[in-house]
Formats: sequence, structure tokens, C-alpha cells
Amino acid sequence: MDKLESVKARLCKWLSKDPDFILTKCGNILLMNESLEVQKRSNALEKMEVLLSTIIKKGDDTCQTFLDILEENQAHYQQLKQLFNPAPQKSAAPTVHADSCSVVTMREITDVKSETLNVEIKTEMDPQSWTTGAAVGPVPQRDYTALNGSVICADKISGVNCDVLNFSVSVKSVNTNRQDTATPSVDETLPSHQGPATKMIISNKLRLIACLSADPSFILQNLQQKKILSNRQYGNLKDLSQREETVIKLIDQVISNGEKSCSLFLEVLKQPDILETYPNLNEIKW
Repeated sequence: MDKLESVKARLCKWLSKDPDFILTKCGNILLMNESLEVQKRSNALEKMEVLLSTIIKKGDDTCQTFLDILEENQAHYQQLKQLFNPAPQKSAAPTVHADSCSVVTMREITDVKSETLNVEIKTEMDPQSWTTGAAVGPVPQRDYTALNGSVICADKISGVNCDVLNFSVSVKSVNTNRQDTATPSVDETLPSHQGPATKMIISNKLRLIACLSADPSFILQNLQQKKILSNRQYGNLKDLSQREETVIKLIDQVISNGEKSCSLFLEVLKQPDILETYPNLNEIKW
């Protein structure tokens, strides 16, 4: 009885996900009028509160029988495992060391239900601020040590129910000490050696965004069918809500895939059905 009292609030929440199931299982420990009293409640959580209160009032034997029922039906209510197989006591929080250019994430993501779950890590770093060799000095001993622009993801994910799980890490390179005459930094997503097709796309990027934003889904489908985009890349892009954002990320993805991908992309843009859908492409000189 004491055990049920101590976990009553949690049990009500867990069992309210399917109140009729547990009520059926309790047929032998409830009187007809007690069962009807539970059933007439319109709210699932309220039903479970009445059920638990009724069982607790009936004494230790009934409480033990109810606990046995719960233990037998852990598969139906996954969270009941916390009651019968509690996790070991948490150890001390992990220790972390990260320099000014690095990042360590230790987020806890629990009990999430959605079609898509996006887990993002975004940071900025200045390569000129890195120190190496003897200048670093002794690095403290930690569970997680991130140095020289590195990213460590130590996130914990549990109880998540989703169709698509996207992880992304974005490290933006900035040079805070750069003089005006210095060579501008190149976007880290671009290939270091740009071929003619890549340069063509980059030079016409704004025009392409304006044209393709009219119907992003059509060009996405074409690129997926021709294997220029992988199924995962296609899925990530089609889920974006803003048309212009979709096209911007699409073009960046094609560029990051390399020169061959850019060449195939340009060939697709010259197809009759593409030109019919995006007539303004005819104004671009390839």
C-alpha cells in the first residue's frame, strides 16, 4: 500500500495512456459498482486517479495483487519498467573541458513524440585562436575533452518516438583578426577546388533561388529520381516549411556534393519539363 501511495501520481500518468486496458485487467479485484465509478469519468487521468484511490483503500492484499498485474503488463505500459526495474543510481555528472573554439553538449531529450526530431549543434570558431604544442600547457583530465574547434555530442535520448531523427552539426569559421586585405574565408560547406559547374552554380545562386522557389518540390523530386540527392537528403529538404530556405539548402547541398553533382544538376535544369515549370531559367546564360 505504501509503495502505491508513493508512486500514485506517476502511475496515474502512465496508465492514463490506455485506461480501459488496465481496468479490464482489474476485473477480479473491483466490485461492479467500483468499476462503474471509474468508467463514468470522462478524463483518462481522472479515471486512473479514482482507480488507484479505490485499490489503495481496499488494503495491502489488493494493492499487492494490483502490483502483480502491473508487473505482468510492463510490455503494454513501457514506463512501468521504471517501477519494477529502476535504473541504477546516477553517478556524478561527467566532467568537461572545452577550449574557446570547441563545444560539448550534454542535453537530455526524453519523452518526445513527433514525426521529425531535429537535434542541432551550432557553433562558431576562429582557427587563428588555436594554440598548439607547448603553448597549450597541460590539458586537464576530464570525461569529455574538446580542443581546437572540435564538437562532442554527449546528448542522452530516451523515450523518443519519431519517424525521422536528424542530427546536424554546424561549425561556422570566423576570423576575428583578419585584415581587410586578407583573403576572404571560404564557406566550409564548399569544395576547396571549384570546377566550372560549381562556379556556374555559385555565380547564379541568387537567380536560381528566385526561379526554383516557385515550386521547390518539383526540382527536389527530379534530383532524387536522378540520384543527385540521396533519399535522406531529399527527406531533410522536403520537410522544410519555407520555400526559399528549401532552395537555398538544396543548392548548398548540391555544391557540397562536388563537381559531378553540380554538372548533373545543371543538366537537369536544361530539361524541357524543368524549363516549362521554371520559365525564368531561360534568362540565365549557362
